[in-house]
Order: sequence, then C-alpha cells, then structure tokens
Amino acid sequence: MTRLIALLAAGAVSLMTTGAAAQALCGERAHIVDRLDLEYSEAPMALGLSADGALVEVMVSPSGSWTILVTYPKKLTCVVATGDGWESLIEVVPPAPEQGA
Repeated sequence: MTRLIALLAAGAVSLMTTGAAAQALCGERAHIVDRLDLEYSEAPMALGLSADGALVEVMVSPSGSWTILVTYPKKLTCVVATGDGWESLIEVVPPAPEQGA
C-alpha cells in the first residue's frame, strides 16, 4: 500500500474507482513504467494478453518488489497489485509428442 501511495504522490496520475471499495491507480503507461523503474528498479518480467484484450505485465525488481499492470488498447494503464518477495519459478514444459510415432 505504501508503494501505491508513493506512486500516486509521484506525479500526474488519476484515481479510478473500479468497484464499491476497490480502487486502482491509473495513468499514462510510459509515466507509470518510468516511475517503477526510477523508484523501485522494477522492469518487465512477464506479460500476456487477457481474454478481453488487455495487456497484463508483471514488473519485478532485483530486490523482489513487484507490480502488476493492466493496459487496455487506447486506455490508461492501471496498477492492480503490488508486493514484495517475488520468486521466479522454473517452468517444466513437457516435450512435444513425436510426429508419426
């Protein structure tokens, strides 16, 4: 929560209500990514597209702090979660089945 408050105080971002009690910190993607880099040394670790077309990014620092961002096409980027203690797991991918066997 302290990280969200620091990001809010850091610059021109807007607060947007996403539910009765939930709030998300939103702003221009470049500004949020720059602040995460400058303030926390966080850089992209992983990304993917959600079923509804949003870009979901996980930003992680060498110390283990992390932030999850969501960006919809032509819309603001929102911080949806932050935390500490990130650990990357090694994914074991099964081998592809042999063709014609």
